[in-house]
Amino acid sequence: MAAYHLSQAPQPTSIAKELLQWFGKYWFQMVIAFFVWQLYTNRQVESSVSLMPPTAMQTGMKAEKLNAAFVDEPSFPKIFNEDSPGKSTKKAWKSKDFKNLSFVFDPEMANRKGVDEAIVKEKNTACRKYVERFAATAMAEMKQFGIPASITLAQGLLETDAGGSKLATDSNNHFGIKCRSKCRHCTCRNYSDDDVYDMFRVFDSAWESFREHSKLLQLDRYKHLRKLGTTDYEGWARGLKKAGYATDKNYDKKLIQIIEEMDLQQFDK
Repeated sequence: MAAYHLSQAPQPTSIAKELLQWFGKYWFQMVIAFFVWQLYTNRQVESSVSLMPPTAMQTGMKAEKLNAAFVDEPSFPKIFNEDSPGKSTKKAWKSKDFKNLSFVFDPEMANRKGVDEAIVKEKNTACRKYVERFAATAMAEMKQFGIPASITLAQGLLETDAGGSKLATDSNNHFGIKCRSKCRHCTCRNYSDDDVYDMFRVFDSAWESFREHSKLLQLDRYKHLRKLGTTDYEGWARGLKKAGYATDKNYDKKLIQIIEEMDLQQFDK
């Protein structure tokens, strides 16, 4: 067997020699570049991991609730009843929330506010019963004193809220009649209407209140109204306001609306 000499070992090619020389010259820069690359890739991995929701084991939450916990939902106003999902929340209106004349003054309020039909019926029935109860009395007073029955009924409805006020139920006073400075053989009571010192008449019956109202409108301050006759309810309403029957600046408009909404002018004929 022939002897093997080092001179016979395979020698690196010229390209390999150049690579070895380049590596020997720039090995330090390569090490630095490697560490920089490692640092960059590790941060990218950490960033992507941080965007993922934690596992159920880490949070103690059920798996199906994880996604919901990380959703940033807009804060819409609550318009649904939690007890009845899918149904609009509606105020639970009660009868005491409205006066008897509420739906006479604003017939569309029930639809606008979603008021139960039973409440509307109850209030309108109270107004109708008041008219049925006192229409004959108002017509009798019209015949004797020349005051339109519609005006008398409208004033009574307004002053007593269709008979529901304490002034009417406790004192039979249907027209807000106050005590005169010289009130003989009469009883008065304070209801803190316009002033804590205002005293209102107490009557033994509703009829006495109607008669006192007729007599009151015979005073000189109202005498010009009698020239209007018994069919000009608008003239009477404006005249009462102008003469200062009530302090409400819309008194005449309210009387006219009550008359027209409830068709009270039929009793003037």
